[in-house]
Amino acid sequence: MNRWQSVFKHGRALSIRTNQRKGSQDSSGSWGAVAAGVSVAALGYKVFSEKERYLIQAKGVDVTPEQKSFDNRIRQYNTPDMVFNYFASLQLVDKSGMKTTMMSPMDFFSAITPDCSIHPGAGSGVYEEVSQQKLKTLRLDKSPVKGSILNEIGRNGLISYVDYCFLLSLLSTPIRFVDTAFNLFDLTGNEQINAKEFAYVSTKISTKLGGFGTYTDVDQSAILASNSGLLNYLFGKDREKCISRDEFRKLQKDLLDEIIELEFNEFDNEGSGTISEGAFCRFLLNKTKIPPSQKAKMLKRVDTIWPKKARGISFQSFKNFFLVLASGTELERGLFFLDVENIGVELEEFRKVASWVIHNEVSPHTAEVVFVLLDDAGEGRIFKESVGPVLFDWRQPRGFDKSSIQLGQLKI
Repeated sequence: MNRWQSVFKHGRALSIRTNQRKGSQDSSGSWGAVAAGVSVAALGYKVFSEKERYLIQAKGVDVTPEQKSFDNRIRQYNTPDMVFNYFASLQLVDKSGMKTTMMSPMDFFSAITPDCSIHPGAGSGVYEEVSQQKLKTLRLDKSPVKGSILNEIGRNGLISYVDYCFLLSLLSTPIRFVDTAFNLFDLTGNEQINAKEFAYVSTKISTKLGGFGTYTDVDQSAILASNSGLLNYLFGKDREKCISRDEFRKLQKDLLDEIIELEFNEFDNEGSGTISEGAFCRFLLNKTKIPPSQKAKMLKRVDTIWPKKARGISFQSFKNFFLVLASGTELERGLFFLDVENIGVELEEFRKVASWVIHNEVSPHTAEVVFVLLDDAGEGRIFKESVGPVLFDWRQPRGFDKSSIQLGQLKI
């Protein structure tokens, strides 16, 4: 039995944070109240050694299905602060000995990507301690994407919990509403976001769960003083730079582009720039709550029409539909708000609404593949009951639904 399996056996799945060093502190906050039964399971928990942590995170490590399944449950069902603590791999130690849990850029990618194989999480309580003096010489895992925004952030420092919440919110905001997100940070309305505005709003979105509800334990001055790679990248180490609306849009675009390319490359093993229709549908069905027997029938329909050597799905088509999925409830409202007769949606209606959601064209071929996957009855129409578990719930395993913007009763 390996160390991971032993951890699972003794109650690791209850997400308990353990710190074996006396007097150690963690500015990312506590986990909140824990049920009495959880403490019993904690007896079997043991922090991995540095060598074991490295082996777990090394590329090419054989991650078992059980480990992937556990990581997926962490992403989907835990609160953002618990997800952060689980996938973060570093603790930054300041001159006074204060420890702050931080993420590397690839930790962030792992935290939002189901079945991630290029950088699996090591677990909460498993951190490599790094002093501020040695931070410049720290060698982080790099994203393989050319011109990587994650690598650029990593070159400027690490990702704090506040950074994680912001980046997650940025990814989960539909591109149609990126200007709304900018306006939330632009408190003075001067078409620029300065570091103080960013810090003020960030305290509102980086909340945790506690005994009396949500709270944040990081104030604005602490955010501004932190050795955050994101803040250093956006505002400079002196915090004198500002972000314009166009730069804010570009930040979202660059981040989305990189995450999408990393996910596409997980399926494009040959680097051809195209994946099969079946592989694309497996990406759509990944982590859905549809029974395995039904998934098999859905995939068989697709494989019958488009065998392995068919036309395929290009990277651009994959990217456009990823953005449709990331738009969340926008697609649901667009497809079924006017379907009061419950007669379903036809193929061209589906394609047009999906294109409207992202302000870009969803290719007819991609729309047809998705339509065949979802049209169980072969009637030429798809219904909310079949679309929901695949397209509308897609955000949940990534934690995107936990970072949505709410305007009154409207959630985007």
